[in-house]
Amino acid sequence: MAGPEISIDQTLYVITEAHPETIPVFVDAGFPHMSDPGQRERLGGRVTLAQAAVAKGREPEALLKDLQAAVVAATRGEDLTLAQVDESQMFPDHGDIKVAGLLPCPVRIPLLEAFDKERIRVEQAHGVSVGHRMAAASVGMDVVEKEMARLRTEADLPDIFLSAGFEAFFDHKNLRRFKDRGIFVDRSWPVTNPAFDGLQLKDPDGHFAMIGVVPAVFLVDSQQLAEGEAAPRSWADLLSPRMEKRIALPVGDFDLFNGILLTIWKHFGDDGIRSLSRNLLKSLHPSQAAGRFKATKGEVPTVSVIPYFFSRMAKMNPKVEVVWPSDGAIISPIFMLEQTKNGVAAKELADVFLSREAGEILAHKGLFPSLHPDVVNELPDPAPWLWLGWDFVREHDLGVMIPRMLEIFNDPDNGGGAS
Repeated sequence: MAGPEISIDQTLYVITEAHPETIPVFVDAGFPHMSDPGQRERLGGRVTLAQAAVAKGREPEALLKDLQAAVVAATRGEDLTLAQVDESQMFPDHGDIKVAGLLPCPVRIPLLEAFDKERIRVEQAHGVSVGHRMAAASVGMDVVEKEMARLRTEADLPDIFLSAGFEAFFDHKNLRRFKDRGIFVDRSWPVTNPAFDGLQLKDPDGHFAMIGVVPAVFLVDSQQLAEGEAAPRSWADLLSPRMEKRIALPVGDFDLFNGILLTIWKHFGDDGIRSLSRNLLKSLHPSQAAGRFKATKGEVPTVSVIPYFFSRMAKMNPKVEVVWPSDGAIISPIFMLEQTKNGVAAKELADVFLSREAGEILAHKGLFPSLHPDVVNELPDPAPWLWLGWDFVREHDLGVMIPRMLEIFNDPDNGGGAS
């Protein structure tokens, strides 16, 4: 691993000028302006790595390690960040074993690093080649839909596929049609993490391996509450008329947003979706919501719905409160699919993502609670959940349900909708 050539006392501009391969790492870590040369020089020249890490709620040494990994990979002629890969294509087109996925940005680099070590070992031990494309989850739903449209037969599928959310897995036109043929097998743990006791997250049909979850929680700006007004503590509170035009939603985060829509519909029906739309003030990326340290020009949301990961950043602002909903954090699942036909080498690669190490990366670096039974998840007590449920998934074509939910949400008669 690279040593003193990068330090936490260097500015972002100095680091990226010396090591351009670190730019995608900064972008994935929540610094999109680092991809622009002008902003990189103007803004990155004023901020040290230590200051930047703290601003994003990350440990400086952890971010330093991710940057060093990118430098080492570049020195070896490899690219853990996939900076040069065309992310319009999700599935690899080469390799005896094909691995594909969309990984949550905060954990993508460390997961890739763990995977890369095992990939090298497996290739040497078994005499196989491994083709892999694991892009940032932020590539967008249009990329997912294009790739799914290309699937014709089992041969078009990667041997291992990872992603969050519901649509790619349970749209009857996409992976669901292969699932019903028994092509996938769940080799995950027989018992899931105690944080999820009673939820029955393990696929009863034995096809989909859920390895972690993305919880949706509230970020409440106390400055926007009227004197004596209570902060919303539940999804029912969030849908109440008093919250009209007062909430921000991660509309652009399709995995999480679709999970929110489906779960709200399950518990509150069409009226719940209409209320959510009516109460929307604006769409905000979670980093925008969590990083807001003072009122900005224009209207400011009272409540922002964010992935739990961004609560770290929010802790730096004494004026906001992270609220774990009393009726449960809505779950967007992180799945892994393995083909039943996979041999020993492919199974060893899949075991990387079933390992305790990967579980701890999800849980500790990303605050994406892991289902691995031996991982200690960082959660409040109590931490109730709202899980869509396997029965719901079986009974509905989510590829039809999600567009219908979006149509209701964006109906102008609601007085709201995405903005």
